[in-house]
Amino acid sequence: MAQTQFAPPAARRGFRFSTREITITAALGAVTIVMGLVPWIGFIPAPTPAGSATTMHIPVIIAAALEGPVVGALVGAIFGFFSFTRATIPVFKNPLIAFGPRILIGVVAFLVFAALQRRYARGVSAFVLAAGVYTILGPGAQRFEAAFAAGKIEASWLITGYHSAASVTVAQWWLPLAAALAAAALAWWLLGGENAAPAAAAVAGTLTNTVGVLTLMVVFGYIPAGAAFVIGATHGLPEVILAVLIAVPVYRAVSLARARG
Repeated sequence: MAQTQFAPPAARRGFRFSTREITITAALGAVTIVMGLVPWIGFIPAPTPAGSATTMHIPVIIAAALEGPVVGALVGAIFGFFSFTRATIPVFKNPLIAFGPRILIGVVAFLVFAALQRRYARGVSAFVLAAGVYTILGPGAQRFEAAFAAGKIEASWLITGYHSAASVTVAQWWLPLAAALAAAALAWWLLGGENAAPAAAAVAGTLTNTVGVLTLMVVFGYIPAGAAFVIGATHGLPEVILAVLIAVPVYRAVSLARARG
């Protein structure tokens, strides 16, 4: 399949929205809301401190790759509005935390998608995945073990599972490095051709959400920096994997349908 079929959207001139852009914004915004309302769709069980990994940011990434940063930012704003109005904890009642990172998901995802479209997406995606795996099983595991031993993290079967893995990798310095290299090799093998650019956008958009929210939580004093690192290390990888697995095939399917239409 020719790479040109998966080129980024054309640059916007002015602030007029086409019918297609309005439709995509409304459709993916509605999908985001439904994902948040239906259990087990917007929040999938995963070994994270919260016990789940969110998928609500994925429509934002898809919107950005299909229609550009403005549409991506609008769908991100819908995600933020849902998070703000449905918040049950003080963190997301702060509008800057609820809206800011979510709007930036679409902007960053598009910029990465466009910049890495042809040459660098595959390598960057492999590097980021390897860095994430190494962080989670290396430095992140060390911090997690210290917090777990001090009783600062509430135990669950998911947390206990991560503790079992972390206790092994902390004791063997080479295991995180070996796992990171294996993850990079797997990503390089899987993300060839047309898969690379949307995968890179999925990784960038997911990290924008995770890192942005945690950074603002530290800035506003909701959590200490050490706790943010542990949450980011254990929360980020499952969400990155889910984003890549969902966003890439959806983006390619829509792009192929447009090419044939």
